[in-house]
Parts: sequence; structure tokens; C-alpha cells
Amino acid sequence: MIKLSDKQAEVVYAPLNQGMQILASAGSGKTRVLTERIRHILASTKKEGVIGLTFTNKAADEMNSRLEDVPEYLDRCWISTIHSVAQRIVDQYGHTIGLPSELHIYERDEDRKAVFIQSLLDDGLDVDEFLGIGSNPSSRAKEIQRYMEEFSFVKRSLLTESEMISRYSETPAFLSIYRRYQEALLESGGIDFDDILVFAHKILIEQAWCGDIYRAKYKHVCVDEAQDLNKAQYEFVRALAAGKIKSVMLVGDPDQMIFGFNGSSKKFLCENFIADFSPVQYRLVENYRSSMAVVAWANKLRPGSQLGMTAALQGVSHIEACEDEEAEARWVCRKVSELLSFGVHPEIEGPITLENMVVIGRNRFVFRALEAELKRCGIDYYMKRGERLQLPTSVFGKILDLAIRLKLNPKDWLDGGRLCDALGIDKDQAWGEIGILSDLAMQLRAKNDLFSNLYADLLLAINELDGETPNIPKMCVVFAGALSSLVTSSAVEEAEVERSLSELEEFRGCWTTYKRKGLGESLSAFRNSMALGQLSEPYQKTGLTISTVHTMKGLEKDIVFVLGLCEGVFPDYRANTPEAVEEERNNAFVAITRARRWVYVTYPGKRLMPWGDMKYQRRSRFVDELLR
Repeated sequence: MIKLSDKQAEVVYAPLNQGMQILASAGSGKTRVLTERIRHILASTKKEGVIGLTFTNKAADEMNSRLEDVPEYLDRCWISTIHSVAQRIVDQYGHTIGLPSELHIYERDEDRKAVFIQSLLDDGLDVDEFLGIGSNPSSRAKEIQRYMEEFSFVKRSLLTESEMISRYSETPAFLSIYRRYQEALLESGGIDFDDILVFAHKILIEQAWCGDIYRAKYKHVCVDEAQDLNKAQYEFVRALAAGKIKSVMLVGDPDQMIFGFNGSSKKFLCENFIADFSPVQYRLVENYRSSMAVVAWANKLRPGSQLGMTAALQGVSHIEACEDEEAEARWVCRKVSELLSFGVHPEIEGPITLENMVVIGRNRFVFRALEAELKRCGIDYYMKRGERLQLPTSVFGKILDLAIRLKLNPKDWLDGGRLCDALGIDKDQAWGEIGILSDLAMQLRAKNDLFSNLYADLLLAINELDGETPNIPKMCVVFAGALSSLVTSSAVEEAEVERSLSELEEFRGCWTTYKRKGLGESLSAFRNSMALGQLSEPYQKTGLTISTVHTMKGLEKDIVFVLGLCEGVFPDYRANTPEAVEEERNNAFVAITRARRWVYVTYPGKRLMPWGDMKYQRRSRFVDELLR
């Protein structure tokens, strides 16, 4: 039986079938309250189901593991990311709004950019002339990126055509350009990541009966980290409820809203939800996770946000001024080594190890000096990344990935062209033909060398996979053996074979995770699960963690270092409005509250600029506040 505080129990055992807004500060047991509320709903009803919406697959996995002991849990509970739930709706009912079946997700920015450029070329436009940038490659990249950001803004904000015309009045062609980009995506059998929510929302609004199918089973909706909702996400939740599901619970902390660049805003939790659902409001401010020192610093950044527990450990909070980034890196490494030398400490549960620690930076560019010093000191570390899988680097791995994409979507000229590049053959192919992989294999056979024959065999094996029930493990075993046998040949580079085997094993691991999670059976669902980040590695790597604030969100460590706290870095130089500065304060609050026990803040007096000059720095305003 999980012990709940009086405030937590008030939320968990509140009456059913009512809207609920839970403002839960860092360390207040938000996940515990959310999962126990779901447990209570399932125990208090006979057949009613619950949809739990999260922002990360890790959060969904954690909630699922906490609830797996509930009888009939798998039949009555659907806990997944917002995008994963929306993707299933698009997969099942996209045809009702005219979408082709088995749409491919273009999850990579370079894919979106390539489709955009091709859409301009297809309209007979000179890309550089159209973009107004002459022949400057860097200007071209910036302008294309600007269009990508605007397209994402349109989708995340669910702008109507009239709203687009108004917003882009100085660019009259914007609407037609946007339409052509969308057409080019669909013509290639794909959608981009933002489209998932746009189309799912459209289905729920225009085809009400589709939503009724879900609402017949699921009578309750719970949303985690609701402070990070953007308009498309909030409106998706509202369309899912459709005025028929009254039991909608949003849990979040306005002080931790740090995804403004994705259109996120605390107003959806704190204003729109209140207006649309009239929820009962609850507030959880007790921090059960962190030491008194951490809570004190959190309250300096956000006064009154935290209530420390009288039984909490004292903890450590320390600020270190350093001469420059190299000195800052040396100080962090010395402190890490010093803490390791303690072995154990009364305030740290178990031995003090590198796995107890994380170094957090505002962005990934602040770690240059630290990584060099960690290597020099022989301190094991790894960079924590997002949930998207890393692209393969071996030729074999690239062919495996791209050939599966092409099998699922023969119209995918973009990945088809990349596949031809990897194979070293002409890109002028008949895209859209079902037998395209067999044709490519025949062209490879003509080369008649070890790797070409191996890659031809791989293309044919992928072509012959049963799309509904592919035998991925068998294919992996076959090609692991084929790759291993190549090592005996003096004509091959062992390092390439080693990378190929490693990436083949990662691929097989993804399939194992896909099956273990019960995400589906088909090759198409497997590919989409990869694109949605549902198959990222489930294990904790060894060594000191290095992470940006955004990637560390929702996680915590006993010992936290926050480095690079100078103006222009933390807060970011682009924070030039009161709203942007407040979001930077939220970033600092999140970074500090990742610490359970000890927190160290550092800042350099000088920084090496990208153009080679050393520049004096002013310490962050947030450091000033922590020192008060």
C-alpha cells in the first residue's frame, strides 16, 4: 500500500467524473498522485477505461510499470505519449479525411527541408531567387530553416487559412507555398511530426463517430506535464473529450514550462482548461524529494513554489566563480573526484558513484571544455540525448534503415535517393514501383563483389518480409552470420563490419522492445514506433551524465552540477521579452530541482567565442538571486 500525504490523498480519492486541475511543484509526488488516481479510477469502476497522455515515452513507461499489477490493466488503460495516441487515430481513421494508408513519418528536419525544396522546384521556381538570398549557402540554410519553423508554428497553433493570410500578410505567397509543401509530403506518402496532431484533431472534429469509438471505452483522460501543452495538443485533448468525457485531469507545474519554442504555454493549463472544463483545483507544493538546501534555492528563483519537509536532509548548495570555461571544467572534475572519494555519505543512499551525478547546461554547446577535461581526467561520461534513435553510421545500417522505409513507402523518393547513394548506384529510379527493392538488388549484383552481394541479399530479404508479421529476429540472425563471415576476408575493413554488427544488434533490440511493449505486429507500426521514439534504449548508461535542461526534464539525480550560468548563456541571449525571461527562469528552476541532495552552480568569468576571441562574461541574474 503506497502511503500518501493528506494533500495527495485528497487528489487521488476525489469524486469521479469531474474535471481536475492539479498544480504540482517539483518533488511533490506528481507521478505518484497521477498513477494512484488512475488506480483508484480502475478500482472504483467496473469497465471504464483511462487514457493517460504523457510527453515522453519514459514517463509513459514509468506509469505503466507502476500500474501493471492492476487486474485487467492492459485492457482498461492506454498510457502513451500524446503523439503516439494521435498517431494511432491517424493510422486507423486517416482514410476518413482522405489520407492515404500507412503514412510514413518524416521525423528528421533534413527530410522536411528536402521535401520543401522539391516542392519549390516542382512549381518551376528558382529556389535561391525565390528565397531572395542570392548564392550565399548559409543564407539559404537560414531562410529554409525559417520556413520550416513557420510551417511548424502554423500546425502547432492550428492556424486557419484566414489566420495564415493575416499573419503572413507581408508574404502573400505563404499560403500557397504552405499548401504545396503539404501536397508534396502526401505525394511522397509521408507526413511530418507536427501533422500527426493536426490530422488526429481534424479526424476527431470532422468525424465525430471516430471519437465516439474511443469514448465508448475510455471515460477518463489524465494529462501529465500539462504546463507544456501547445494549442494543437490542448485542442486534441479537448476534441478527445468532446464535452462527453467529464473526468479530465490535467497535472502540471507552471514554473516548469520550458518548451515555449514548441508553442507551449502555461495558459492552456491555467486559463483555457479552467474556462472549458470548470475543474476542481488542487495545489501540491510539498517537496518530498529534495534536501532543504535545494528547496531553499528553488524558492529563491520561484518564491513560495516549494514547501520543504521538516524531516528533509540539510543538503548542499554551492556557487563557484571560475576564471574561464577551462577553469570551470577543472573545478567540476575535481569536485566529482572528491565526491567519489567519499565512498559513502549519510545524505546519499548507497555508494556515491558517477551514476548518482549529472552536469546540466542550458544548451549542448557549453560542454566543450568539460568534455575535454573529463577525457583528460579519465572520467567516464555520456551525453544524454532525446528519445529519437540515432541515425545509423555504417553502410549496412543505413541500407537496413532506408530499405525498410522504401519497402513501406515505394513513393519515398527522398529516402530512395539516399539508399541509392549508400549503394553507390544511379538515383534515377522508378519510384512508386512495388518491386523497387528487387530492381536495386539486381543492379547491385552486376558489381559482383563481397559487400554488393551482401547488400543485394539484404534488399531482397527486406523485400520478402511479411508486412503484417515480419520475422525480424530470423533476418537479423542470418545477416549477423553473413557479416561475421566477412571478417575472414582480407578485403574488408573490420571496423566497418564491427559497426554494422553493432547497428544490426541495436535494430534487433528495437524489435524486441517493440514486441515487449505490445505496440503492434506490423512492419509499418514498428517503423512508426521508431519514429515516435518509443523504442529508445531502456537502460541507464554508465558514467557521469551530461544533459541539457530540456533533456533532463522529469528526471533527477542525487548530485547536480549546473554550469555556464552567465548572461547570454543562462539566460539565453535570445530571451529579450519578459515572457522569454520567465521561461529562462523556469529552465533554471528545473535544473536546480533535478537535485535530490546536493547542487553546485558554476559560471566562467570569460568564454571563448566561436570566432576565436575571449570575452568577459557577466554572471547570470539567476546567480544573483540565489546569493540573496
